[in-house]
Amino acid sequence: MRKFLIALAALVAVALPSGVPVAAQAGGDNAALAINTRDGKTVYRIAIKVSRNDTGVVTNTNIAWAYASCADCQTSAIAFQAVLVTSNPTIDAPTNMAIAWNDQCDSCTTFADANQVTVTTDGPVHFTPLGNQMLASIRHDLHALKHEDLTLGELAATVNQLADQFTLVVTTQLVPAGNP
Repeated sequence: MRKFLIALAALVAVALPSGVPVAAQAGGDNAALAINTRDGKTVYRIAIKVSRNDTGVVTNTNIAWAYASCADCQTSAIAFQAVLVTSNPTIDAPTNMAIAWNDQCDSCTTFADANQVTVTTDGPVHFTPLGNQMLASIRHDLHALKHEDLTLGELAATVNQLADQFTLVVTTQLVPAGNP
């Protein structure tokens, strides 16, 4: 457990940029954290978020962290984040990180995947009705993976396909605020 706490502190230190006020980061970060310490248990965490940033500092952080210290367990963390930037930032340093850590695991499967898409727009935007439907479908499909019996390779391939769909939605289904 001590190693786990040290690793968590290191993750926080690396993920949050130094010298940037905390207020500039408030509400714009996304994290899926899956911790599994029980033999035979499955822990599955999904975080999907659309963040809007109209400041001069873009340091949004997207993290997926899966930690397992057990036997015959499955641990998955998946984080998808869209950052919609409506300003001309002087600091543009978003962070996207995925860590899967097996700590003395025996026959464990640990998976982490983080996907972050940053789009700069000319002003406030929103998703089209089709874009909202597509985002809802992606969220549903991510949660449905929890009930699938997939190999690690199959899980990674499916998450990659959903990440590609997420990127497509974020880059093609935005319209200026006030438009349908």
